[in-house]
Amino acid sequence: MLSIFGAERDKQRVLAASQTLYDFIYIYVSSTNTIFRILNQHLGTSFPIITVRENLSIKENLQLLISTLKEMQAVVEMKDKDVQQSISHRLYAKIVGPITSLQEKITVVKDLYENYKGVLGSICGPIAAVLLKHSNLPVIVESALHRLIASPALSLQVADLLMSHNEIVKIFPTATVNSPSGSGIQEARPRSASTAFSLSNFLQAVLWGQASTNTLKIAANYLEEAVRVLRPSCESFQCIVKLAEVYISLITDKLQ
Repeated sequence: MLSIFGAERDKQRVLAASQTLYDFIYIYVSSTNTIFRILNQHLGTSFPIITVRENLSIKENLQLLISTLKEMQAVVEMKDKDVQQSISHRLYAKIVGPITSLQEKITVVKDLYENYKGVLGSICGPIAAVLLKHSNLPVIVESALHRLIASPALSLQVADLLMSHNEIVKIFPTATVNSPSGSGIQEARPRSASTAFSLSNFLQAVLWGQASTNTLKIAANYLEEAVRVLRPSCESFQCIVKLAEVYISLITDKLQ
């Protein structure tokens, strides 16, 4: 009875962690696109809108994201240097420092608008560039990816993360007593050719030589580890986008 309850709990862990990882990938991309729209509109850049490639693995999607973010980082670092040379050190420190209240943000915007509007031109672009430069998003994501580089969970294709429980059961390997390989593992029929590649990597790495009763538990552990490692960087993305949007909203209101 306990084993039945344990297996059911592990099924739910796999499904919950898979859904969370799927959401994380889309949050990364959605947040990046919001940043690009801000920079394109207010800084005159031409960053293209990016999309999640569900036929690629989590690792490949993150690598593409990091590459794109590094291009963005190079642009905002150049603009950040211009801003540092154009405004007072006191005000620059306020922009990059921890600002906890809306009133503090309003004070920064008021100071920029009244004293540096003619120097900086559009205020929205420069302030977004400074915030992004110091958030160092590519390093945050790259660090998380490095910690998970050996995790078999990252070989899963993004589309695989939305599989139903029945589909997961079909593609997970099943234990056999007399496996030809001697490993005690026999791989079930894959769902599709594309799924076979990523899930084969994942399952063989995680489950090779393991009893079938441990299959879901081991997979759940790896998936939940990926969630724990990626969550801070995903939340950082959301925070920096929200902060940039708040500043731009305040500046826009000031100009009206």
